[in-house]
Amino acid sequence: MLRLTLSILCICCFNAAFSKPLIEKDSLLNFIRLKDKDLREQKLVYYIKWHIQDLPLNGLAFKKDSVTRTISGSNIENKQALILLIESIYLKRLLRFDEAQQVLVKAIEEQQKKSNHFLLYTFFSQLAFIQTDAGNAIDAIYSYSLAKNEVKELHDPFLEALLYVNISDIYYKSGLYSQSLFYLDEAQDLCDKYKLNSIIILRLINYNKAENYFRAGKYDSLSMYHEKLNLLKDQTNKLYTSQKRTGYYLLLLKRDYKAAIPVINALLKDSLYIKVDIDEQCLADAYFNNGQIDSARYIINELLARPLLGNHPEIKFHLYEMLGEIAQLKNDSKKAAYNFKQALQQSKQNVNNLTQVGNISSQVKINDVQGLYYENMLLYKKEQLKLRFIVALAFLIVVVIAIFYRSNRQKRHYEKLLYAAQKHELATINSHEVRNHLSNILGLLDLMNDKSNKGAELLQTKNYLKYSAEQLDKALKNVSQKLSD
Repeated sequence: MLRLTLSILCICCFNAAFSKPLIEKDSLLNFIRLKDKDLREQKLVYYIKWHIQDLPLNGLAFKKDSVTRTISGSNIENKQALILLIESIYLKRLLRFDEAQQVLVKAIEEQQKKSNHFLLYTFFSQLAFIQTDAGNAIDAIYSYSLAKNEVKELHDPFLEALLYVNISDIYYKSGLYSQSLFYLDEAQDLCDKYKLNSIIILRLINYNKAENYFRAGKYDSLSMYHEKLNLLKDQTNKLYTSQKRTGYYLLLLKRDYKAAIPVINALLKDSLYIKVDIDEQCLADAYFNNGQIDSARYIINELLARPLLGNHPEIKFHLYEMLGEIAQLKNDSKKAAYNFKQALQQSKQNVNNLTQVGNISSQVKINDVQGLYYENMLLYKKEQLKLRFIVALAFLIVVVIAIFYRSNRQKRHYEKLLYAAQKHELATINSHEVRNHLSNILGLLDLMNDKSNKGAELLQTKNYLKYSAEQLDKALKNVSQKLSD
């Protein structure tokens, strides 16, 4: 009985030890536990976007509630702002754009008080996404300009390049392809300058350029960027989707509609392929141009019934125009007139939108130029200050060299004077002392050679001779010492 009890206890302990779920490296809990505040916020934002923005609708509500509960139960800073971001993305997915914007504006107001540039960049970008889907390109461009102000404070070239790609998308959808390509080139320049090799940003740039060239009908340019996408190596569904979509774009530009139709239909059934409305629009075009007008009409009517399409007059114009042409082919003049009238209304709305987008785009460009002017002025002032410092330093160096040169010249002058004085002194010693003592010695030697000198006189002469020799020795030592000095 005791053994059985011990066995049960061991099993319970074993289960308790291993029943705790392992926390994956990229899990939400792992990101919440990060100590670095900035890194934690970035990881949490990317996690929220990945799991809420791209999740299928059937599991979206459950995932949203799960992530919200986990973040709400933590003690991280700005958790309320992150919860508002989750709610806004969720509402956008449900096409409740007004509510999504209201929630996000609340989050923006909160973060503006804290000057949190990364979250403000994230929220303004998300607000622009919502406004784009709602068909409000004007407000979207303005929101992106606010996001651009925040990203400048972050000094992050990756986020700046990503922002340019997002801005390009608005112009592409408005049919302003040159503007769209301009911002994509700006993003590419940043990638080249800072050697950004992220598959994410490279895929977006190449894919968006391919989209622009497809809409502009430029087959060779589209083919080039299709090949660039195929050279990228990644296992994500987004890259796979970009490669496949640009592939059938090439078939459509070649007017090979017969080949394009089965390709698009196969992709719409492919679980790895991320399907969007553009696929069905292209399929409707292919059916129409291939003469399968009933299939085209069926898809067009389905697309027009979708609420999201109501915010995009540029797409509705094309679809109504096709319906009008289909009605004409079927000799239904009444329906043709109705559809052409609808197409005309959408065209007017689209032209009005384009005019406003052009106006605000010009204003944004002016603001960019002004910003660049102030940046250049600041740079000019810095360079001017640097130049002044260099000139002052050069002047100081010249003064120091001049002082050193003058000092050196004075030193040499005084050395010459000293040398001349010492030379004169040595000459004087030689003339007055050495020669004098030498003359005395020579004279005394002459006296000693005189035979008339007696012993006492000779002894006295010897004493004088000794004294003169000693004085001569002193004089010579003095000369030797001065030569050494």
